[in-house]
Amino acid sequence: MGEVALTYRLLPENAETDIEVLVDRVKGALPEDAKWNAHEIKPFAFGLKAIQCQIIVSDEEGGPDKVTEILQGVADVQGVELLDMGRLL
Repeated sequence: MGEVALTYRLLPENAETDIEVLVDRVKGALPEDAKWNAHEIKPFAFGLKAIQCQIIVSDEEGGPDKVTEILQGVADVQGVELLDMGRLL
C-alpha cells in the first residue's frame, strides 16, 4: 500500500494563539498511522499566522478525510484547508 502527502493550512483561533504550542497540539492529535513530515509558519492576515504543514498517511480509503476531521477538532484551530494531496512513490 502506498502513501499520500497531505499539505494543509491551519488557522489559529486568534493572533494571540501560541503557534508553537498549537503545532505540538496538532502533532499529538494525529492518528498513529499518520506522520508529521514538516511545517512552516507563514503570515496570513491582520497579524494572524498560519501553519502550513505536510502530513503523510497511507492511501487507504478515507485516510485523508479522517486526518482532516481530526485537525478540525483540535482546540484553538479555527480553520483547516487542504492545499494539496499527492501520492508518494
